[in-house]
Order: sequence, then C-alpha cells, then structure tokens
Amino acid sequence: QGRHNVFKVNGTEFKQCLKPLVGSPFTTGKDEIELETAGRKWYICGVSGHCSAGQKLFINVLEGSAAPAPTPVSP
Repeated sequence: QGRHNVFKVNGTEFKQCLKPLVGSPFTTGKDEIELETAGRKWYICGVSGHCSAGQKLFINVLEGSAAPAPTPVSP
C-alpha cells in the first residue's frame, strides 16, 4: 500500500511499460488475483519509472490436468 500499484496489462503494454487505458489498479497491498484460466498474464507497477526499472511480472498459467487416481490401499 502506498507508493506502488499493480495493473493487469496485455503483452504490448507489458513490453512497453504502458498503463492500460481502461481498468483500475490493485492498490491495497493485500489484493488477490485468481489465475483461473490458462494463458499468459502480465502485470506492471504503474508508478512512474517502476516498470522500466523491472517492477513487472509475467505469469504463464498452464492447463490443469485431471487429478491423479488415489493410490490403492493394501489389504
């Protein structure tokens, strides 16, 4: 909370450290982001100079697989 924030951006905005034209930043420091779908996710700090100094994050969410079958219990 305070001098940082987090914006969800697209790949181009991520590469160029551009804040999105729409959408609100996460600002509380206790925000939760649910990664429910597979794919690439990009996030940057929107405070001037922070993203270009490296305060940005790329996440690649992989497809989930079926849960493994339970191990059989020995008699």
